[in-house]
Amino acid sequence: MKILRDQRISDLYYILAVISYVSTLFVNGMRPGVFGAALMVLVLAELAVRKELRPKAMADYIATAFFAYQILSVIWLVRGGFPLSVYINEFVSSCFPMIFYFVGRSAGLRSAKWYRNYLYAMLVLGVLGVAMYVIAPGFYIDWAYRWIYISKADAATMRVRMHSVVGSTCLSFLMVAGMMAGSYFLGEHAGNVLSQDPTSNGDGRGRKHDIVFAAVTIGACLLFAIMANQRSGLVAAALVLVYVNYLIFFKLDMIPRKFFWYEVIAVAAVFVAIGTVKFEFLLKFWYRIISLPTAISQRSEQWVAAVNNMYSSWIGNGLGANGHRAIGIEDAHVIADGGLVKLYCENGVIGFSLFAYLLFLVLSDGIKNIRKHYVEVGIIVVGLLQSIGSNMLAFQICAPIFWFAIGRCGDQVE
Repeated sequence: MKILRDQRISDLYYILAVISYVSTLFVNGMRPGVFGAALMVLVLAELAVRKELRPKAMADYIATAFFAYQILSVIWLVRGGFPLSVYINEFVSSCFPMIFYFVGRSAGLRSAKWYRNYLYAMLVLGVLGVAMYVIAPGFYIDWAYRWIYISKADAATMRVRMHSVVGSTCLSFLMVAGMMAGSYFLGEHAGNVLSQDPTSNGDGRGRKHDIVFAAVTIGACLLFAIMANQRSGLVAAALVLVYVNYLIFFKLDMIPRKFFWYEVIAVAAVFVAIGTVKFEFLLKFWYRIISLPTAISQRSEQWVAAVNNMYSSWIGNGLGANGHRAIGIEDAHVIADGGLVKLYCENGVIGFSLFAYLLFLVLSDGIKNIRKHYVEVGIIVVGLLQSIGSNMLAFQICAPIFWFAIGRCGDQVE
């Protein structure tokens, strides 16, 4: 009970959100988007009561201005002929999660608890996803078809990608972000712990079980990201492995380098074993990775068309105008199947500049303090990378950790 009393609603967000998604398997009327919005209302109230919504630094004011700009965009969205429902649905999915900027901004030493709960939620998503992928029960196949995660209600189609209960696109990003969250527990004092030094910095890092927890969660999230079989996710997962290993073992010297070679040997052994038993399994993912340039070229014409059909290049089309929620609306703008292009088309030069300047501020500070913020820098870059071809930041389940990372990464930007 003490553990529950120590938790904030914001700490428990991902655990509760994942529970709501899992419940859709059994409760037909469950709407995880509505449940998530209700949770965020509670998080907002919690921040207000604790007086953690007050802007204190330049990044806070820019983030607040960007949030306000997206709220105001309802004016020109409605004038452009879109129903208010498009705005509301987009707001609760992509704009409202910005409150997690202030959760991250005020997290401090509580970041360990937030990341740990996030990883618990990801393990639930991943283990459930693997179970459904392997067993392929009829009710799950019907459920996936009803939620339009698969185009045919059969096991073969369902097994092309692992969807769990959030869809392969969201699952891919969440698990790659999970790899970064897991690396948090390899923190600054990990090397001392492995040397039998009990030193701890008091925020949950620096204990032996945290090192084990990090290794297990990073490995599990990597496996789940691979099984999601999204091209951008596969590339991002590989980049995260390189990034984390370089920083932990070489740049920051957090862990003795001999453990790096143990890791290389273990990974090589796994690949050899898989290749020996089922080589076509490796080829399946290799072909997905090398097809990434094709996916970008396929979308580029759509991106150009979306930009050329903007209501106003300065103020944009309004929140939701270029998202999938606008499909089927008469005279709707071109749907931008790419989060960054979508963000530009909807927010125009003014809104996009606010977003870009905010990222410049926090990433500049994060890179200067890379030892403290290597996790957040990684999550932000992964989010931007995967948003090139997918509307990643428009998913309610994905956006909170992205904005949490921005807030935490900018907690020293004055």
